[in-house]
Amino acid sequence: MSKESIRRAFERARNTYANAAQLQDRVARRCAGHVPPGDYPAILEIGAGCGVLTRHIAPRCAHSRYVAVDISPGMLDQVSKHGLTNPELVVADGERLLMPPESFDLLVSSSTMQWYRSPEVSIRENLGLLRGGGRFAFSIFVDGTYAEFAEASAASGFGSMLPMRSVGYFMKILYDAAPTALEFEAVTHTAHYPTVADMLRTHRATGATATPGAKRPSRLAYQRFIDHYESNHRAPEGVRSTAVVLHVWGRR
Repeated sequence: MSKESIRRAFERARNTYANAAQLQDRVARRCAGHVPPGDYPAILEIGAGCGVLTRHIAPRCAHSRYVAVDISPGMLDQVSKHGLTNPELVVADGERLLMPPESFDLLVSSSTMQWYRSPEVSIRENLGLLRGGGRFAFSIFVDGTYAEFAEASAASGFGSMLPMRSVGYFMKILYDAAPTALEFEAVTHTAHYPTVADMLRTHRATGATATPGAKRPSRLAYQRFIDHYESNHRAPEGVRSTAVVLHVWGRR
């Protein structure tokens, strides 16, 4: 799957993401909670999107420079600069950042690194942008995310999923990077929707459509998907969708 496909998916979602991203907001809030309040002269956020994590980080982290990077220019256009000091909105791929090493005091990223093509290389390079002792906090969707969708897709022939890597895969990358401090937790976040169609619309509105093998579905496959999901994953609160998120934080 190309980075251009990912960029186009989020460009299409630029006007709908903020209102639809309740799950991503919950994840971002938890990510920000792992950053101790304090003074961080230079902050780098990778995968800023429309500013979901930004608005949780800015109030708790005094700074003199805030660099927000995203692959989608349309998403970055939605970022509010309120509360940001000397904001720089940079259209770039988080895996191809042309920035000097040891330039930042805080590195944050939420709901982004699962899209990385080569995280074993790129995450280490990202961490190299921190000064010695600089802090980081990442939230990454991992294996087990949208398991209900994957099951219904396999049973019906409708839809496709972004392959998710495991907690162990990402933790090996981080341990190999040898930070001076590293903590983590894997958290299951659950959302409920009135109908399966509502769940699908929300996924589309948040740009989660750039998946390998995506093809135009038949009406029959779509209906089989709806029926299977409804029959197997309805709870009293609505149809269930779970995401497993690895939250990691520490110091370089």
